[in-house]
Amino acid sequence: MAGDRALSSKQLAGRIHSVYCKDFVSYSEITFHPKHYLNVLTGPNGSGKSTIVSAIILGLGGEPILLDRSASVADYIQSNKTSATIIVRVYGRTPNTTETFRRIINSNGLSTFSVNDKDTSKKNFLAAVSSFNIQVSNLCQFLPQDRVQDFSKMNPQELLLNTMSSVCDEDLINSFNSLKQMRTEQANVHANREKEKSDLVKKQKRLEQVTKCVDEVQNFNSYLQMTVSQYKEREEVKQKLQVYSAKKLWVETQAGEAKAAEMKTQVKNAKTQSDKLKNQHDKLLQSQEQIEKEKESLRKALLEKQNIKKSRRTATECDNLNQLVENKIYELETLNKSRPLIVSELERAKESCAAARGKAMEQYSRRRQLEQKLNDEMIPEITAYKLKIERLRNVKMQKIDVSSYEIRAKNPNLVVAMNWLAQNKQRYKLNVYDPMILELTVQNHEDAKFLENVVAQRDLFAFACEDKGDMSDLINELCVKQKLGVNVIYCAPSDRLVYSPKTPIDDLRCSFGFRSYLVDLVTGPIPLINKLCASYSIHNIPIGTEAVGNYTSSIPKAIRVYFGILILNSVLCILGSKKFVVTASRYRSDTILTESSIRAKNQLITVDSQQLALVMKQCSEAVKESDSIKNAITQTDNEFERLQAVAKDEQEKRRKLDQKIAHFNSLKTEIETLQKKLEALRNSDSLDCLETNFCNSLHKDLKKIFDADAELCSCLKAIDRLIIEKNMAQTKVSIYMLQHETQIEALKESEEQSKAATRDFQQLLQCLENQISDVNKRKSAIQGLCHGEIPTSSKFPFKKEFRELENIDLPELREAIHDFQARLECMKSVNSEAISSYQGLQNEVKQLEEGIQESVNQAKSIESGMSNLYDKWEPKLNSLVETISTKFSEFMESIEYVGEVVLSKTDKDFDSYGIQIMVQFRRGLQLQPLDKFIQSGGERAVSIAIYSLSLQHVTHVPFRCVDEINQGMDATNERHIFDLLLKEATKHGSAQYLFVTPKLLRDLNYNEHLCVSIVHNSKTVCHGMQFPMA
Repeated sequence: MAGDRALSSKQLAGRIHSVYCKDFVSYSEITFHPKHYLNVLTGPNGSGKSTIVSAIILGLGGEPILLDRSASVADYIQSNKTSATIIVRVYGRTPNTTETFRRIINSNGLSTFSVNDKDTSKKNFLAAVSSFNIQVSNLCQFLPQDRVQDFSKMNPQELLLNTMSSVCDEDLINSFNSLKQMRTEQANVHANREKEKSDLVKKQKRLEQVTKCVDEVQNFNSYLQMTVSQYKEREEVKQKLQVYSAKKLWVETQAGEAKAAEMKTQVKNAKTQSDKLKNQHDKLLQSQEQIEKEKESLRKALLEKQNIKKSRRTATECDNLNQLVENKIYELETLNKSRPLIVSELERAKESCAAARGKAMEQYSRRRQLEQKLNDEMIPEITAYKLKIERLRNVKMQKIDVSSYEIRAKNPNLVVAMNWLAQNKQRYKLNVYDPMILELTVQNHEDAKFLENVVAQRDLFAFACEDKGDMSDLINELCVKQKLGVNVIYCAPSDRLVYSPKTPIDDLRCSFGFRSYLVDLVTGPIPLINKLCASYSIHNIPIGTEAVGNYTSSIPKAIRVYFGILILNSVLCILGSKKFVVTASRYRSDTILTESSIRAKNQLITVDSQQLALVMKQCSEAVKESDSIKNAITQTDNEFERLQAVAKDEQEKRRKLDQKIAHFNSLKTEIETLQKKLEALRNSDSLDCLETNFCNSLHKDLKKIFDADAELCSCLKAIDRLIIEKNMAQTKVSIYMLQHETQIEALKESEEQSKAATRDFQQLLQCLENQISDVNKRKSAIQGLCHGEIPTSSKFPFKKEFRELENIDLPELREAIHDFQARLECMKSVNSEAISSYQGLQNEVKQLEEGIQESVNQAKSIESGMSNLYDKWEPKLNSLVETISTKFSEFMESIEYVGEVVLSKTDKDFDSYGIQIMVQFRRGLQLQPLDKFIQSGGERAVSIAIYSLSLQHVTHVPFRCVDEINQGMDATNERHIFDLLLKEATKHGSAQYLFVTPKLLRDLNYNEHLCVSIVHNSKTVCHGMQFPMA
């Protein structure tokens, strides 16, 4: 490829040369060689495409949490394997070189890392990977299949950090971290300064209090003398307490040393006794060893006497084995005769089993096809029909959907009021209804115009309340507080229609051509219909046919308003509807009839019965077809079970025949084993000796049979004699054992005494060590009280005091110590530095003031440094975001969408700095931030893919991996994204790109820099199979 040859060593550095996996997930062993530009991995689901991406991430030191599949890396080892190996080779920094990164994953969850075949620590391994600008944890470079949705979950701050990391501009990242650190230091300095100010106020108040107290003393010198006198008295008592305490410890120390000396004598005696018992025990052990040696010599003598019986048993055993071998050989010959028949029967069983399995697989494939058709075609189709029927029946939702844009344009306040009421209906005691255009329904859309031309528009768009208190609260909330120009009316609560027509419709139908009253055409909440009857008398407004116009003069006077239809008789064409209004004249007794044409306003939506019937019919047909597919699946399952049973029977036959063959083979092995055993018995020393003696005696004494009998008798006598000797030897062994049982018991008793003596010695030794430790602790305590000296030292400071206390015993010392402690508790505590406390407090105040001034200077220094660094860093960041935004907008515009990338921030609050992706997928809407709660899955996938492509122009990573980012896109967006990816990822010098997808659309554009790899999955590969590598 020409583009590959044109790349320099610097451009190639870090790109993937190959990926090797062994015993990793579904791969036993595989090597993947990507090309230098765009690499597309495609194949069926479950074939192992994402496994290659997982191998790259884990092989370069990533953690399993980055893949969001398993928490343990050991779960990626293939089943029944103890380890997995991943080797990732990348191009080196010099021409024609590669760097090798290897990771071996063990079943215990630990990993072994090596770089260029040299083992190293994980820290050094990650450092080597990072030196090539490879960032496995950055979603802008690695976007695994299970982390695609995590990209849209990133907040703007995380997206900014990942984007800057992808750019690989260390100065940009370090400056950003330094700014955040300086902002933190500035906040800390401010907090410390405020704390010092608070401490300063407290110290100043304390200083004022001390000054006031000192001023109140009339004679400061007398006050000082009294303080010093109290201090000296307290110090004298403390010193006496210290001396008495040291004396008590010294008396206890001397008593402890005396006790330790006594314990040393006991330990010495115990040691002597223990050594004496140990020597006695060693002598008994030597005697016991001598006894064991004599017992062993007796056992050997007894064994020699038993060899003659063993030789006789060996001969008998040899004859039995010979007979057994002959029987097995006869059985083997019988099986050899029937073996061809068994083998042929076994072949027939295998063929029958294979045929049954083949038919079963055909039924299984047919069932999968039917099930796929049912799940992919019929069930979605039926669900769509049901949703459409529900949507047609739900007239109110239709009204809201159809009228929302029109209402928002004409009366936006009404939409705001409806939304507020929907969230706060629980605040009201009785029902509060939405406007009548949404609550009322007319069965026939031709009749909707009659109600629209009777009821005033303000009432059609008015909210209605069943409680007058609720109406007042609603008016106060919507009209007064929110200042929304909406109408609210009152309708009395009722569960039945309280109005009835003055003239029955049957009387009008036959005589004047009326078909129904207007109230009969309207359905909805009863209180609203009663309100319309009270306000507009819709229960007395009849709706007529074309015949109404012929009876206008004779219609009953009680009817003041009615409707008719105007028809052109020559062509039977409906010209429109007429509204007739009868009014009484103010000046005469007759009436005035006003006739006017009306037109539909399309404000009341009706149920489309024809469309509903058509959809219900289509749904019924789809359900029938689905039921037929389910019946076919059931029949297929029954046939599959039958074939499974047949295959099971054939398998059982095959198993029994295999058992016969196995028995035949095991029989041959058994015969060989028996023959070897027989040969071993024949070659044994005792049997050879007997045979040799027998042959010699046979050749020499063949003619002297009687002499041989005599010799045999002498042999039998010798055997009897040996048996007698054996019995005597056994008797000697028994007697010897009885004689030495007492010796064994004495040995056990000696061993127990020796252990008890050793145990007593150890206990005494431990007590001595504890006593010595206690004495040393008391000496340390004395040194702490007496300036590091003990009474035996020449520098001991309290020798005189100790001589005065020589005649005082330990209880008296304890009582004196208790008395001194009580006196100290009763004496007023006097601070030796009471005189200088005032000056010390003044110094603290001065130090706090200086510290506050230093904090102010430090804050100014930090602000200055932060400002200088910010002036250098912000233009670079703005330039980066602007470049990404320009490309992002250009790519979005190319597929007829709108988008931009903006830098979100709060004034110099660097923790709030972030990148916000703004998109618009529908015309007429504003740009919205990319969010999982706003955009659909396909729209988020398009945005993520385009943002990833926008980074191609600013990032310096050697390669990028994206796994199934096109999931959720429609065909149009997927084609646009692939064309953009092909264009950007195959430009000269662009980063290597690995794009994983389960499918590719037809008729996509390709070029010479694109490599498509198709992944298949199989347990085996046919011998000689060749795959194209181009």
